Amino acid sequence: MTKKCSAVYIGKLSVIFCLLLSCVALANAQQVTITSPSNGTLYAPGATINVTATVTGGSVLGVKVAGADMGVSPYQLTAPYSLSLIVPSNVVGPRNIVALGLIAKETAVFSAPVTIDIEPSAAPTAISFGQSLVSFGYVGEQRKLRVDATFSDGSVLDITKSTQLTFTSGNTGLVSVDSTGLMTGLAPGNTTVTATFENLTATLQTAGPTSVKGDLNGDGLVTIDDLLLLETMLGSTPTGSNDARDLNGDGKIDSLDVQALLTSCGSNCPSLATTTTSLSPSASQVQLTQPITFTAAVTGNSPTGTVSFLVDGLLTDVGALSGIDQASLTSSSLSVGTHSITALYDGDTANGPSSSTPVNVTITSVPGDVNGDGVVNCLDLALVKAAFGQKRGQPGYNAAADVNRDGVVNILDLSYVARLVPAGTTCP
Repeated sequence: MTKKCSAVYIGKLSVIFCLLLSCVALANAQQVTITSPSNGTLYAPGATINVTATVTGGSVLGVKVAGADMGVSPYQLTAPYSLSLIVPSNVVGPRNIVALGLIAKETAVFSAPVTIDIEPSAAPTAISFGQSLVSFGYVGEQRKLRVDATFSDGSVLDITKSTQLTFTSGNTGLVSVDSTGLMTGLAPGNTTVTATFENLTATLQTAGPTSVKGDLNGDGLVTIDDLLLLETMLGSTPTGSNDARDLNGDGKIDSLDVQALLTSCGSNCPSLATTTTSLSPSASQVQLTQPITFTAAVTGNSPTGTVSFLVDGLLTDVGALSGIDQASLTSSSLSVGTHSITALYDGDTANGPSSSTPVNVTITSVPGDVNGDGVVNCLDLALVKAAFGQKRGQPGYNAAADVNRDGVVNILDLSYVARLVPAGTTCP
C-alpha cells in the first residue's frame, strides 16, 4: 500500500514519516515486506533487532524501520535492505515494527507490522505488585495493576506487559481482572488478585466498595465528596450494568444520576442551584479540515467548573468556564457527514449539572479531494488516473474518483480534478 504523508502508529509510539496526515492506496504500488524477524520472535531487553526488508513492484529511494519504544533507524538507500533497532533495557512485552520505503517527497509505502515479543533473558527471583492493597470506591471502578520482577543482581524490571504474565481473581464475583491487569470492582467484599510469572507468584489484597448507594469514595457515607466525585465523571460510559455511578440504571452517567445522589445525600449535601446550558456553533456547515467553534453558555448561581463536549455521544474535550460563564471547543478534525454535538456542564458545589440540546453540524467534502485529506493535489489526480476507464461494479472502480457521479471514471473526472490542482504544480 502506498501512503502519502502518513503518521504510522505502532503501539503507543507515533512515528511521523511525512509532513501531512492522510493515507491513500494507489494501484500497482510498490510493496515493502519485512522478511525477518517473523511474528512472535523473542528478544531480550537491550538486544539488537536485525531487520531484513524487501521491495517489490518498483523501486524506492530508501528504506528504514521503526519500532514501538525503539525509535527509527536511518534510511538505507540500496538493496539488500538490512537494518537494525535496539531494544531499550526497560522494555518488556509485544512490540510492533514497521518498514517504510520512500518513493518520493510526501509519498511512501509501509510494510505490514511484525509483532515481536520482548522478554527477560534471566529468570527473576521474585515478582511483586506496585501496591499491597487496592480499595474500590464504587462498583464498576477500574484500576490498573503493575507488576515488577526482581533479579539476582538486584535490578528491577516492569513486566506488566509480558506475555508470560497471567492474572487470576480470587473471587470473580467481586473483582474481575483481564490479561492486561485491568481490575474492575464488581460487588462489595474483599478478595485477592494473583499474578503468576513462570514459577513465581505475587498476591494483592482488594477491598470491595461499600453497599451504600451513592457512596463513591468507599467511606460508607453519601456526602458532598461523593457528589463532587460524580460530577467529574458525568458523560463517562458505565463499565457494566452494575456501575454504581449510574444510580438510576439507565446506562448513562448524567445529571439524572446527580439528582439521585442528592436524594441519597440529603442534608449532607448542599442545595444546588438549577442551571441551564446552551450550545452555539460558529457555523452549521463547513468544509472538511476547516475549523468550527462550539460555544457553551451556562446560567446558574455564578457557575464555575468545566463543560464537557460530546461529539456523536463520545467525550471529545473539556473546557473550563470563563468569567462570562462560557466555555468553547474549536475543532478542524470532524469527518465528512453530519455530527451531533452536546455540551454537558459538570456542576460545582453550588450548581447542579445540566446539558444542552444537541446541535447538528454538517462537514462537507472538498470538491476534487478524492482521498479525503481536505486538499486537492497530485495524489488525488493519481487516484483518478488509477481508476480511469472503470465503471461502477467493475474491479478497480473508485467511487471517490468518479467526482461527477455518472458511474464511470473518465476524462470529465480527470479534467475536473486537474483544474483544481494548485497552479504551478507539476504532477508525474
